[in-house]
Amino acid sequence: MLYLPAAQRYCRWTMTTLADLETAADTLTEAEKQELLLFLAASLRRARAQTPEPRRFSAETIKAWIAEDEADFERLSRGL
Repeated sequence: MLYLPAAQRYCRWTMTTLADLETAADTLTEAEKQELLLFLAASLRRARAQTPEPRRFSAETIKAWIAEDEADFERLSRGL
């Protein structure tokens, strides 16, 4: 196993999968794991805060979209 001092652990290799991240996290000290956990929790809170409210559409609007989509599909199927 490759051990790097804490100051050299960051940005030395590319982690592209969750398994890579889990393996890297296993090399951290307990204090570093706690710091990582706090960072991730704060990151999730920020992401939730930036999420816009869901858009609400009336049943009539949705029905109109479906009818339009079906009509477009029918025209496409007939080659028009």
